[in-house]
Amino acid sequence: MYYDIISYQLADGVTHDQLVNIASRIIDERMADLPGFISREIAQDSDDNYTDIVRRESAEAAAHAEEQMDNIPNAAERYSCYNPDSITSKNLTVKVSH
Repeated sequence: MYYDIISYQLADGVTHDQLVNIASRIIDERMADLPGFISREIAQDSDDNYTDIVRRESAEAAAHAEEQMDNIPNAAERYSCYNPDSITSKNLTVKVSH
């Protein structure tokens, strides 16, 4: 199991509903069909920061997905939701699971 963890703040003028709408379309139209995709969750903390948690079967599946996601027709719309100065990311490989 492999996780992409991306934290960010919304760009100026982008609402929570806009983010959810765009994210839902991307999942339905693109992410769900990529090999190794398991799920994507979007969490919001009390300071209005967001974190995307994307689960995939492997690091290789994540690398392939990232290549594909950069080439989707609505990639600009996706990236326009984020304040670019606020984005942080990390990747986690599950070592033990019960």
